[in-house]
Amino acid sequence: MIWSVYNARMKSARGLALLVVWATVLLLTATGTSAKRSPIVEAAPPPPAAKYVSDEVIVRLQPGATMEAIQPFAGGHSLRALKDLGPLNALLLQVPPGKVSEIVAVLSRAPAVIFAEPNYLVHAAVITPSDPDWPNQYGPALIQAPQAWTITTGASAVSIAVIDTGVDLNHPDLADKIWNNPDEIPNNGVDDDQDGYVDDWRGWDFVNSDNNPQDDYGHGTHVAGIAAAASNNAVGIAGIAWGARIMPLKILDSQGDGANSDLALAMHWAADHGAQVINLSLGDPALDPIMEEAVNYAVAHGAVVIAAAGNSGYSGVLYPAAYANAIAVAATDASNHVAGFSSVGPQVDVAAPGVSIYSTYWSATGGSTYNTLSGTSMATPHVAGVAALLAALPQFNTPAKIRAALEATTLPLTTCHNPQTGFGLVQAYAALQADLSAPLRACYLHFLPLVQLR
Repeated sequence: MIWSVYNARMKSARGLALLVVWATVLLLTATGTSAKRSPIVEAAPPPPAAKYVSDEVIVRLQPGATMEAIQPFAGGHSLRALKDLGPLNALLLQVPPGKVSEIVAVLSRAPAVIFAEPNYLVHAAVITPSDPDWPNQYGPALIQAPQAWTITTGASAVSIAVIDTGVDLNHPDLADKIWNNPDEIPNNGVDDDQDGYVDDWRGWDFVNSDNNPQDDYGHGTHVAGIAAAASNNAVGIAGIAWGARIMPLKILDSQGDGANSDLALAMHWAADHGAQVINLSLGDPALDPIMEEAVNYAVAHGAVVIAAAGNSGYSGVLYPAAYANAIAVAATDASNHVAGFSSVGPQVDVAAPGVSIYSTYWSATGGSTYNTLSGTSMATPHVAGVAALLAALPQFNTPAKIRAALEATTLPLTTCHNPQTGFGLVQAYAALQADLSAPLRACYLHFLPLVQLR
């Protein structure tokens, strides 16, 4: 296993003091593709073939009627009252196994019976996407994505800015998800929207100063897939916010290195072009006023900023995650244990799956493919995807509301708030149902002032 730590160094080729912004990952072997799975039919009023308890019947009797009045209509079968269903004005009867349909039919004709029906089984309302590699993804289930998808799968009007090594623009799970600038005519050599960037119709490459934010390292493609890969399309994987758009902004080069100045410019660009969510699966240990100002600018202009806590395994959350206006994300594993590599500190806000995460990928030898990586870089887009789901609903129309919904509805993993996992594991379904007009969780309100003062 090979992994890298965030560090800083000088790089003279571009005439600037470049901070190495490592998109930290732990490379693992990619898992294979499995058989396709079909979507589950949502729970609804039971059809004739609906499943039910094999030896139970629900019956409502006419006023004053007793069990003795219906026994002669049981077709010779013995009936026993298991439970008085009280407010339902009904009884739960035990019947011989396998005889439910027969007994329901005969009891329904009894004068003393208002109705009789099987004790139908109900199932959790979830959406299981048809993507063949869905079984290789444990992260979405742990953060309640299948339940959340019954409320929303995201909206095309919502964009997630992936500020990273770029995105594989031709990947079959991503190509149709790339954001397009509505105010820019593609490749006409004119700065149509007069923003200072010519032909920036699908993002921007700040490394090479051009309009082709194509990934040449793989990390950004992996991040983008976790957040918003095309889903339920019988191809590859499922993204958390599969209805949202991906806004690719390349600030890391083919070695995973980049400059804070480009990072700050990219955050401004994303906010100015309407990104509701900014994903920063990168960081640096240096406090930088330019980067902090960029985070504050983005939030002030309507973008929630979600950043990786770092992969040092010890105390010291990286910047920009450590800034007050950023949401710092720690990594957990498939058992909801904090990852050993995840950086810790009081600035950690929430946690999400970040160990052995399967997602879209690009490599110089394999091109568009899939791979399994680990890091807080992988945890961060899980949270960004949930933020994009929230942004699709009108009640979560500001960064502050999205942040409150994310943090106040987590699954606490130890105490209410701790330096390893913050408020806890992000829970998409609970977040989408958050009522911000009602009193929020007491422990969240207790620790919130301390978090805001960091």
